[in-house]
Amino acid sequence: MASLPIDLESLLAPLATGDDGAGVDLRGDYSPTSVYQRLRDARAEARAGERRRDRGFDGEEGRAEADRDFIESWRTVLTLGEQVLAETAKDFEVAAWLTEALVRIHGFEGLEAGAGLITGLCRDFWESGFPQPDDEGLEGRALPLGGLSGAGADGTIMQPLRMQPLFFRGDRTPVTFYMISRAVQIASLGDDDRAKALSAPGAVGLSALAEEAGRDRDTVQYCAAVVANCSAAWRSMDAALTERFGRDAPSTRNVTVMLEQIGDAIRQLGGAVAEPAAEAAPAEQGGPISAAAPAVAAAATGAIRTREDALRELNKIADYFRRTEPHSPLAYTLEEAVRRGRMTLAELLQEVLPNDEARQTMLARLGMRSEQT
Repeated sequence: MASLPIDLESLLAPLATGDDGAGVDLRGDYSPTSVYQRLRDARAEARAGERRRDRGFDGEEGRAEADRDFIESWRTVLTLGEQVLAETAKDFEVAAWLTEALVRIHGFEGLEAGAGLITGLCRDFWESGFPQPDDEGLEGRALPLGGLSGAGADGTIMQPLRMQPLFFRGDRTPVTFYMISRAVQIASLGDDDRAKALSAPGAVGLSALAEEAGRDRDTVQYCAAVVANCSAAWRSMDAALTERFGRDAPSTRNVTVMLEQIGDAIRQLGGAVAEPAAEAAPAEQGGPISAAAPAVAAAATGAIRTREDALRELNKIADYFRRTEPHSPLAYTLEEAVRRGRMTLAELLQEVLPNDEARQTMLARLGMRSEQT
């Protein structure tokens, strides 16, 4: 696997100033030439340029120019963010902005690096890092971190993740999760509607994508490993945020679910053409590629196929009640049920029956083996 696109060790190294080497808070300098203000302005400009780019461009030349401007704008955010963290302040908001830039420039490996950075800040600079708690508590940290994934709506890195190349078609057109999701939607249509949808510019069928994945198998397998590493780093970050923020932890679930769906979809597409015969010619209806379509569809749409899928859905419901009925105990009850649902029986019994003797007595009466034997 390739190395990460940033040097985490240097960005997490203690500075010569501040409590525990956390440096100084940059927010007190309102000068337009301060590094914090330049970073804010660079991010605002990059986001505005991104919106202009998404609205369209004139021809291939316009597209190339828009892509260059897009990368250069976010590269400025990346450079300034690294400068702040390495030289001036261990700052959670800056780390979130840096992660936005990393995803746009380096894709899944960039997100893995950003998640590792935020995890390291939680571990090493939680008490001394910036912004410090104020009258609003930890909102100054929670908002930019939660903004990455978003809660009700998409966060700032959701669409860039959807549009990351997963592998390449024969004409070197990148295949993205957005394209796979669109193919799944087309596959669910009736015959007439499906034929009409497939005739639209840029439309590709699910079976065709599976065949293309087989022809670019090395990229598919590499991407599957990259996404798995990224997902693991994101989950570690989520655990670190939950430990530090407690019940006020910013939501990371949108990205968690998307990474799982992307990983599932690309593995299914790769597995659908694992046999050499599948590469030689398009599969007949009902063959290996067609048989893979329901699995890919489930991965792309988030259908409940496993126990873990069901638990994730419960967490989504909990998020809904937390947003719409903050006074209601429903969100906390559901989250607690999910947390306990992921425990082993031994862990659950230790929590609900902390008294060893009572726990062993209950197990004996139920005819169950004690966890100590």
